[in-house]
Amino acid sequence: MKKAALIISTLALALCPVAAFAQQAQGNVQAGANQGLTQGYGNVTNQAVSNDLTQTQVGIDGFSINPQIQTSVQAGQNVGVAVGEGNVINQNVSNSADQFQSNFEVPAFPY
Repeated sequence: MKKAALIISTLALALCPVAAFAQQAQGNVQAGANQGLTQGYGNVTNQAVSNDLTQTQVGIDGFSINPQIQTSVQAGQNVGVAVGEGNVINQNVSNSADQFQSNFEVPAFPY
């Protein structure tokens, strides 16, 4: 019985390799926030929010696998308050997203 189950499962995987390589949608949400308060004279406040993302998907045509949906949501916020004289507030928000999809023509069952 165990041998038959092994043979059946091996054949199922060989005939349906999608299960081994299937890809689904990729999603990413990034958020960053800074708040700063300076009071007095000659204060310097530096605030930065940086969100970086790289998503990669590979499709193999011979196995009926295609790259799926890639989504990215990025948000950044800086809030600064300066009370007094000669105060400096530097703020920066940086969002970057690189999304790649590659598709390869590979026959599922080469001749």
